[in-house]
Amino acid sequence: MPIALNDYIDKNRTTAIEMLQDLVRIPTVNPPGERYSQMVDLLCQICRKIGLEVEVHVVADNVVKSVVGVTDWPRLNVLARWDVGADKTVHFNAHYDVVPVGGHWKYSDPFDPVLAGDYLYGRGTADMKGSIVALLTALDALKKCRLEPAFNIECSFTADEETGGHLGTGEIIREGLCTGDYAVVCEGAGGTKVGCGHNGVLWLEVNCGGKAAHASSPQDGDNAFEAMVTVANGLKECKNLLESKTYIDFDGVCRNPSMTFGGVFGGNQGQKINTVPDEACFSIDRRLTPSEEMKNVESDLRHEIGAIAQTICPVKVETKTIMSIDPCIVDPTGLLSKNFGSAVGSVRRSKVQFGVTPGFTDLHYFVVDAGIPAVGYGVKGEGIHGVDERVSINDLIMTARIYGEFIRRGLEE
Repeated sequence: MPIALNDYIDKNRTTAIEMLQDLVRIPTVNPPGERYSQMVDLLCQICRKIGLEVEVHVVADNVVKSVVGVTDWPRLNVLARWDVGADKTVHFNAHYDVVPVGGHWKYSDPFDPVLAGDYLYGRGTADMKGSIVALLTALDALKKCRLEPAFNIECSFTADEETGGHLGTGEIIREGLCTGDYAVVCEGAGGTKVGCGHNGVLWLEVNCGGKAAHASSPQDGDNAFEAMVTVANGLKECKNLLESKTYIDFDGVCRNPSMTFGGVFGGNQGQKINTVPDEACFSIDRRLTPSEEMKNVESDLRHEIGAIAQTICPVKVETKTIMSIDPCIVDPTGLLSKNFGSAVGSVRRSKVQFGVTPGFTDLHYFVVDAGIPAVGYGVKGEGIHGVDERVSINDLIMTARIYGEFIRRGLEE
């Protein structure tokens, strides 16, 4: 039977490629959250054609406004189910939003996907529309080959992971729409590695408020830009100390927390060359390993910023939390981890490793918020969040085969 399943997936790789091209052509860029309705319509159409039961959850306008600030771009989440009357349900999760595009691409339009050799180029091919296609390809193959899953299937295709997932997977969990006993987040690892956690992240915005003046009389002003530089330089010692905080992953890899300044920085529209700037701001991206606690990290960082601020009066320094996601870790010897890893090893014909991804995914919503055992696994793309994002078609098909094999085998004690 598995031979028939794999044969079907292999023979229908053209269909998988075309499905992925259709998804990539819809530029679901977040922020701000464009074309979500169009994407949801297409996903519903594909799911219904496969034979899944589908519903769309619309996030309430007041909830959207509380997070985004406006309601111009609705937040929609798709739920698809295949109930076979089994005792257990596994929830598969994937986000459909993508990051904005920048830089010079090899093929001019990142939303007009190009197949070149074994690779499909385009924004979202790897992160993570490729994984959506791999999952849907596996479910379609199981249906067509008349192979019943070993557990009930529940899928969520969600918004806003790229900005924290509060209105996507977070909404699904808060509203009790996930009924899974276990979950597979379709990213966070790939190839021969299964994701058993992710780093945490703290995004801060540091705002410096000074006093404007003409550049010919700088003594009459309080330079916010110089204050901003002082704060950033003052935090360098904290940043350097992170190199001594080593976390050893399941696979023996040593990881360190990190801190990045100035991913976003600026002033206000009234500033020009011959003025003393009265406003300046910059961002801090602090990554936490699973051995760190968010409350301690945030408290310590705010304390350091406050201490530096005392030295640059009368410029006022304010710190705002933009996003905070706890680190997440899963037992690699747990039932789900072992069984999913077994499926990966069987299809890949290789030894499987378990690890923690240095980025963040929606895994924490299941593990931390809902208390559901979960793992991360999806296509192993290249150029993610960068120029020339792409996915290997062979890896796309292999990932579909792994999902299919796991669903067919089930969870064996």
